Amino acid sequence: MWSTVKALASLGDRLTGRAVGLVLAGLMLGGCGTVEFQSGNAFNPALLEQSLRSGSSTQADVQAALGEPYGRGRALMPFHEADRTVWTYYFERGSVDASTFATKDQRIYLFVFFAEDRFDGYMWFASEIR
Repeated sequence: MWSTVKALASLGDRLTGRAVGLVLAGLMLGGCGTVEFQSGNAFNPALLEQSLRSGSSTQADVQAALGEPYGRGRALMPFHEADRTVWTYYFERGSVDASTFATKDQRIYLFVFFAEDRFDGYMWFASEIR
């Protein structure tokens, strides 16, 4: 299935978006099985405890452990005395059953906080695959 989707995507310059959509819909309705997907970059939150130290690890250390963040910004949490730089990491994976459109997915969000460019803590949330 994925090889068919990739082949169709490479034909995008010769086919209109509508034609590609109709072909993909036909594949889905034709009982092509289960389609798996993922978004964002996989990361391991356990690396935070294993390789980073609050107050001494740098932004470069965090990036080496977790990769490029999905987003960057500022945040002020109730437990912070001042606002912090925050990096956001996101990963989602799942599947869709083409015949029933039933979905299973898992999402992981990780927020890494920095005080004056030093690792200052994190929060992460994950949903269960359902």
